[in-house]
Amino acid sequence: MAEWIKAGAVIFAAGLALYLIVVLVVWAGQERFIYQTRSLPSGYRFTFEASYEEVSIPTADGEAINGLFFRARGDSRGAVLYFHGNRGNLSRWGHMHRPFTDRGYDVLLIDYRGYGKSTGKPSETGLYQDGEAALQWLQQHHRLEQVIFYGRSLGSGVAAYLASRYTPKSLILETPYDVLPNVIQHQVMLPLPRGIFRHHFPTFRYLSEARCPIHILAGTHDRLIPLRLPLKLKPLLRSPSDLALIQGAGHHNLSAFQAYHFELDRLLLP
Repeated sequence: MAEWIKAGAVIFAAGLALYLIVVLVVWAGQERFIYQTRSLPSGYRFTFEASYEEVSIPTADGEAINGLFFRARGDSRGAVLYFHGNRGNLSRWGHMHRPFTDRGYDVLLIDYRGYGKSTGKPSETGLYQDGEAALQWLQQHHRLEQVIFYGRSLGSGVAAYLASRYTPKSLILETPYDVLPNVIQHQVMLPLPRGIFRHHFPTFRYLSEARCPIHILAGTHDRLIPLRLPLKLKPLLRSPSDLALIQGAGHHNLSAFQAYHFELDRLLLP
């Protein structure tokens, strides 16, 4: 019996040590996981089929945010302020203007601080400031009631934050989460102490404060942000139809499904 107790104690100690190592790794490396930045030289030239204006937008704390402004095809119905995911830069994300410019909307996409040509180091507060600066720039071209906030993945938290402070035409979130630490916990497959997280992006709280129409697009086979997380946001929507589930879609490929484009037609076209 004593040997069994001793063996159990050794196994427990080893498991506890492994768990503490995971906690330490998450605590120390969460910025690297959340903000997967890729910089660009200042002289880099973007290449897209459509014409665009490249802009540098000053933030309230002295950073310079790089942005791309695409004009709508034909007469403009309004504008989309697009906040991309946590990986890459505008050389990857710039093409995302097409679903919106093809439907008659001007589009402003930005690289967060530390991404692409944007200066600074990313943080939750910093990304909110980047979003505020981008909105101020866009309002030189469009009234707030003409602007749609569109947030994808990490960017859904930024878009939701802005919607809690301003009232745009609408807010569209693609593959969102309720709160960012839940995404990290899903990835490590372990419960983690809340106190170790420095970046939260509490989308659920911001949506409860938003006064505009809110729409969510989520894939049923998303392995990065599991469906149970956007489903937690459903009670904050005005109607069940404001949550569109794209059957068979994962995290990165919603636009490959016809149902996604059907939803954009429903939300963007009169």
